[in-house]
Amino acid sequence: MRGTLLLVVLTAGLVRGQPPADAPASTLDEEILKKSDIKTGADSLLAFLRHRSLPEDERPKIAKLVRQLGSETCADREDATAELISRGPAVGELLRVALTDRDMEISRRAERCLAAIRDHDVPSAVPAAVLRVLAARKPAAAVETTLAFLPFADNDQAAEEARTLLRRLAVANGKADALLVTALGDRSATRRAAAGQAIARCGQAEQLPAVRKLLTDPDAEVRFRVAQALAFQGEQAAVAALIDTLPDLPLALAWQAEDFLLQLAGAVTPPAVAIGNDADTRRKCRDGWQAWWKTNAAKIDLAKIEEPAKLQGKTLVVLLDMNQVMELGPNNQPRWQINNLLFPLDAQLIGEDHVLVAEYHGNRVTERDTKGNIVWEKTVPQPQAAQRLANGNTFVVTDLAIYEFDKDGNQKLKINMPGEHKRIMKGLKLPNGEIAVLTNDARVSRLDAAGKELHSFAVSLGTRLFGGRIHMLPSGRVLVPHHSEDKVVEYDGQGKVVWEVAVERPVSATRLANGNTLVTSINPSIGAVEFDRAGNEVWHYRTNTRVTRAIRR
Repeated sequence: MRGTLLLVVLTAGLVRGQPPADAPASTLDEEILKKSDIKTGADSLLAFLRHRSLPEDERPKIAKLVRQLGSETCADREDATAELISRGPAVGELLRVALTDRDMEISRRAERCLAAIRDHDVPSAVPAAVLRVLAARKPAAAVETTLAFLPFADNDQAAEEARTLLRRLAVANGKADALLVTALGDRSATRRAAAGQAIARCGQAEQLPAVRKLLTDPDAEVRFRVAQALAFQGEQAAVAALIDTLPDLPLALAWQAEDFLLQLAGAVTPPAVAIGNDADTRRKCRDGWQAWWKTNAAKIDLAKIEEPAKLQGKTLVVLLDMNQVMELGPNNQPRWQINNLLFPLDAQLIGEDHVLVAEYHGNRVTERDTKGNIVWEKTVPQPQAAQRLANGNTFVVTDLAIYEFDKDGNQKLKINMPGEHKRIMKGLKLPNGEIAVLTNDARVSRLDAAGKELHSFAVSLGTRLFGGRIHMLPSGRVLVPHHSEDKVVEYDGQGKVVWEVAVERPVSATRLANGNTLVTSINPSIGAVEFDRAGNEVWHYRTNTRVTRAIRR
């Protein structure tokens, strides 16, 4: 029976074919640009961003064309439509605003313009690649051009890379960049937020009074980004300002704010009210966190708060049907792949060129280089998950026991599951040494380092899926794939549902540093999918076979 359940969940795979040679990120970005016929010199990259930016003196003309989409004269409407499309991505900001116009003709034609612009545009990964290469090149006009472009970034990845570039180049000759200082008072809230964030994080004390003024900015996103940046710099007053933004932020940013606060809370029990989707719940969430902060501020050491690592856009995937593990680059093309594995159920990248694999049918855990050569191996009966820990030990989960081995293969820990019929379906060792497991009696349990249960709660599961890890967040929240119920659910530490997303036959789910959730499905037409907190699909990898695991870095 147990073998049948494993096969239900874990027959999955990916593409065939030879991957290109491994290459550093900058080379991969240059390949992305070359495929879109974009020259990689600094002047060409700057010109690319300028083409996608709308100069301030042209805004009135474009705004007039957008209004002309609703003209009573058909010829005028068609002329405006054609001209807006010809202007390309630079007019996207005003067209996106027009999508909600009360005039149905304007909103309909704005949608038509945006679709036509997208059809003729470069792939969505290109602007982000341009910004990463520019950040490495550091041309003199990089800050000016990126500030001009930022409000016109049409996807989150490009916007984040623009903010990253501004932060990297925020200091010139020991002083905050003058353009960023000026942008603290820019008309665009997007520019104010990015400038404040960059200057706050670069630690230029003489500019901090101007940055702190943005904590009372009329725009909630400005207040949030600046407050978060100042909190990372250790300013406790910024935390209260961040909490106050919870009811006013766009929902995606509100979730980011809540994630930050949950990280801040650490071992201190957070408020019981999750952010929710409606205005009343979000106000209650704000009030709960305000009360919590007043009580606990003195206990929180902001110096211990770590900023999430910036995602590189590389995705490790487990290819069970093909007995492969592969890493995809930002362009969704294979960087490398390892073949001839023995039913791989889990994998973890170690550094840049080694990978740890739980080979279920091989009764072993192997560490390999990206050419497939074994550099470390440990015999373990039917391993379901393998995890290299910060101390160099290897944590292994089977359905009957949990193990930990040192670098020489010596067993340092073994925890047997109690009871004749209790089995581990998924497991994970947490940074604080505790262990999270999902068991076949449909319970999520948190164990201490010796295996003693600290807390558990039941979830309503149909099909029991064995293999891989259960993703528990530092706050104690946990993501559970409900295979039969076609959804992934996030539970708080008490088992209350705080978020869910509909996805057919999910197998695994992990929360990314950007707040999104990466899910794999046993259905090959779904593959691996990244969802934002509103449930929108923002990335996917699909092929002619199934994808079992996906781990993003």
